[in-house]
Amino acid sequence: MNNDRPENSTRTFRERLQTLKNQGCNLLITGEIREGVSQQLTRKMLGDPELSRTRILALTDQDRADVPNLLPSGVAATDDGVHVVDPEFGTRSATTTASGSRTDRGWGRSDLDDLQSALCNVITTAKIAESGFDPAELRVSLFTLSYLVNQHEPAAVERFVGAVSDHVRGTSGMAHYHLPLPDDSKTVRRLSPLFDARIELRETNGRPEQRWHFPGCEEPTAWVAL
Repeated sequence: MNNDRPENSTRTFRERLQTLKNQGCNLLITGEIREGVSQQLTRKMLGDPELSRTRILALTDQDRADVPNLLPSGVAATDDGVHVVDPEFGTRSATTTASGSRTDRGWGRSDLDDLQSALCNVITTAKIAESGFDPAELRVSLFTLSYLVNQHEPAAVERFVGAVSDHVRGTSGMAHYHLPLPDDSKTVRRLSPLFDARIELRETNGRPEQRWHFPGCEEPTAWVAL
């Protein structure tokens, strides 16, 4: 028995994760789980609240009332560096939320091009304001991709993901896109090649767990607690 395998696997995973952080990445989140589990992962993926981060939330089927459930503990929607893109209010930052004014016109839930423009514009604007980002400083969450998949043709969704992904990688940022479907579903298989890795979620006896799928690797990582 090779007792070094768990240690080697852990080291390999950490090396891959560090590479993703350094180069910028887009991650697909899959698995039929409770919304609360998806929210828990989002809080984790948006980064340590003690570190300087620019956080962008793009909401497609969530209300702004859900934003506190998506942000890390101690981070508020009114904080500097937090931006929310949603269909009802358009793109807002801390300053515009306080004043009630819009930084961008709202986009309709059915208008994918407007969502793409709004999201890419806020990434670009934040990059200029910060004079660029350090690797993994920009964190983006799309909650959820399911709504877009259900409302638009596959080719349109693929173009959207491709455009946003390019903007994220161009800032060495990290973005994750929630698609709460079985990991072996046809939709997941079709979209997976657009992403740098896939995080599959499940619950075992009420305990959220995750495992990662990396392109070119035959087997996913072991299941671990979220």
